[in-house]
Amino acid sequence: MTNDNTTPITAKEYDKKINATIPYLQEFYTQTMDVIEQCGFSKFTWMDLGCGTGTLEELALQRFKDVTFTLVDPSEKMLEQAKAKLKNPHITYQCATSCDITYLDSFHVITAIQSHHYMKENEREIATQNIYRALKSGGVYITFENVIPEDDSIKAMELLRWGRYQQSHGKTAEEVRLHNARCGVNYFPITVQQHTDLLKNTGFHRVHVFWYSYMQMGIYGMKL
Repeated sequence: MTNDNTTPITAKEYDKKINATIPYLQEFYTQTMDVIEQCGFSKFTWMDLGCGTGTLEELALQRFKDVTFTLVDPSEKMLEQAKAKLKNPHITYQCATSCDITYLDSFHVITAIQSHHYMKENEREIATQNIYRALKSGGVYITFENVIPEDDSIKAMELLRWGRYQQSHGKTAEEVRLHNARCGVNYFPITVQQHTDLLKNTGFHRVHVFWYSYMQMGIYGMKL
């Protein structure tokens, strides 16, 4: 099946179906905004990489009153959905990947929520370096991503547990089987330690894992 983005879900169906795939996805958005609020920004600039349909921004605009958004996604169809949802003429949109951005010292906040697990190791490094350069001094990078256990037997158990979640939210056993078969083939999760090392090796300080559940984690790093 031809698709219009890197996920198996079409842009038009994304909002309806994604919560059946990723446990606690709405909580990712709440936790992300909590971290931003804790940083104490008042008037700030925010770039969201892999913004999808703009759900995070829809929520953030209700919580933060003085924020300027730049939304980036490699799918034009996703950006179309975001524009229709947000209806905000002051938001900037760019069709690109995190490997393509060339901003320098431009943003107080950069987020990437479930955006980079389709990347190979060298692409992740390029993306993270681009993010670091795009952040202002004192800025924060927040990302949620799929993770892979180091132990193969635990990986197998956690995939089964994740599959049970998906079936309990309406997916068929065959859909779960196909989803699990994509791990390491169509998307490439890395370990918690690899996530932490990637941020630290890029130059981020105060790197902290603040969320972990099922096979997803939330981590942030500050740029001094």
